[in-house]
Amino acid sequence: MRKLWHNSNPELFAKTKQEIEANYPELRLVIADDTVFLRGSFTIEEDGETLDRYLVEIQFPDDYADSIPILREVGGRIPWTADRHVSNNPLPGEACIIVPEEWLLRPDKDSIRSFLSGPVRNFFIGQNLVEQGKPWPFGERDHGIKGLYQAYGELIGVSDPETVRRYLDLLSRDPIKRHWDCPCGNGKRLRDCHLELIRELQKKIPSSIAQRALNRLRSGSQR
Repeated sequence: MRKLWHNSNPELFAKTKQEIEANYPELRLVIADDTVFLRGSFTIEEDGETLDRYLVEIQFPDDYADSIPILREVGGRIPWTADRHVSNNPLPGEACIIVPEEWLLRPDKDSIRSFLSGPVRNFFIGQNLVEQGKPWPFGERDHGIKGLYQAYGELIGVSDPETVRRYLDLLSRDPIKRHWDCPCGNGKRLRDCHLELIRELQKKIPSSIAQRALNRLRSGSQR
């Protein structure tokens, strides 16, 4: 039987509902088939001026806030193409707004207000500018698996894909042994190489997040 977050964590559900009602009156929480959705019109504003509105559906995962919500633009304005940051796989029409682990590392990962005012707003600002013939404003990583390696490499501080995987594999383990090979690949033991770096990385990347990232790279999925 599925563990439904809105039943198992009523405090989080109440907080989510309160944040929506206080800040996004054109959006409504809806429960359908035991899944929580946020539906309605999402307005993007700048300096008090309305720039545009988009019809959206945001699906909350069963394990929210340990996984990020799924955003879809449902008004038919945004094509489902990689160049517009919309995926056809694994979920048709899913907006690629942020690498999940980047969001899950944030202290406000359980705030729907932060999610909407941050990555969701940025996504639609970018779409609005692209519709005007302007470039995407926030810088772009490669699409697909290459973009994931770039994102995780930025978190860790390395760029080579195989090295990224070795670091994530090590960080996913608990405890980490000093006599293991260093993930940098130079053949030294961890205690004689990048042990202090690994300790610093452990402070910001929990083993569970490293494992999620590693699983995502292995599956080739952005979700």
